[in-house]
Amino acid sequence: MADLIKTVTDKSQFEFIFNNFFTGNSVFIKTNSGNINLQFLGYSDGNAAFRIPLVKSIPDNVVVFVRRGHNNIYLSMKFVERSEDTFMFIPVKFQIISESRKEDRKLLQVEGGGKSIMYVNNLVTEYMLHRELSTSEKKIDKVKEVAEFELKKKFEYVKILFSFEAKSDQRFKFIQSNSRPLYIPNLNEDPTPELEEDFNHYINNIYRTDHSVSSRNKFIAEITAPIMYNEVIPYGYVQVNGMQPFTDGILEVCRRMTIVVDQLLRKNNLLTPLSEKFLVSDLSAGGVGFVFKDKRLIRYFQEGSKVSFEIMLPTMKKAVMGAIVRNITFMENNIIKVGVQIDTMADKYRENYMEYVESGK
Repeated sequence: MADLIKTVTDKSQFEFIFNNFFTGNSVFIKTNSGNINLQFLGYSDGNAAFRIPLVKSIPDNVVVFVRRGHNNIYLSMKFVERSEDTFMFIPVKFQIISESRKEDRKLLQVEGGGKSIMYVNNLVTEYMLHRELSTSEKKIDKVKEVAEFELKKKFEYVKILFSFEAKSDQRFKFIQSNSRPLYIPNLNEDPTPELEEDFNHYINNIYRTDHSVSSRNKFIAEITAPIMYNEVIPYGYVQVNGMQPFTDGILEVCRRMTIVVDQLLRKNNLLTPLSEKFLVSDLSAGGVGFVFKDKRLIRYFQEGSKVSFEIMLPTMKKAVMGAIVRNITFMENNIIKVGVQIDTMADKYRENYMEYVESGK
């Protein structure tokens, strides 16, 4: 939560802000593919000059930002002209956001003897799962046949769907956002308080638009259970509908089947992590930063998407975690940095991870 937001449009203050926040610090511009590192060259006669590598054109209006201590400074500018990789702008306004730092971030030195060197291993992203499954439809169909055969022994209606098949599927949007089952035990009864929100969402956004279910008035119950990678990334679901009310026991049957589907896919070598290792640049209780140079790898990452990976800590203990990509930054020397926010971690791994983070080593 931001403690203070200050907007500065008084041009007499611009030089002070440039000198105190921009000179000698890393400045970034946000693009569709990530943040690009700029070099602030100077401010004179109402114009600001920046060196911007890797960019051939720039929009008329841009926003760049710099982080300094507890402050994030955003600068809105109008493009004037370009000379090779030097761009001139007219600054319009600064927005200074002062925040309280909630945690210390441990920076890892990657050079010199005795320093901590850690790598992100066995990394899997949403994009990877989507791509791998979409190119293996025949194997996917066989897995579906096995699972559906077992489920149809117990349920009147069964459907299994994966992310590459779910362009506008409302059920998948639900499990993608919530990573938990959608449980509708009885459409003919008012839901219990803990199920009321999901019940209303189901009626308004799913049931009324799904004629394969709603047109058959006999179906009064549904469970849609997410298929998860490492209990972190939802990449499909198992849906069952029935003519009788469902119980918590039936919910557990569906959960077990999602695990079976995941195991079958792994046996068919459909869910394989990247072979590359990524050097960890910094970490904290809430997040991890890692870097790489191979530009081909950037396609696997998208801001807001989920990732799964593990880190072997210097304590020789492992931490397996799920995280959300928060920023992608192009640094100097062609280095690309991905910053992620830790989302989920089993208790045993969290204990290992926090032991190292809090050790101060």
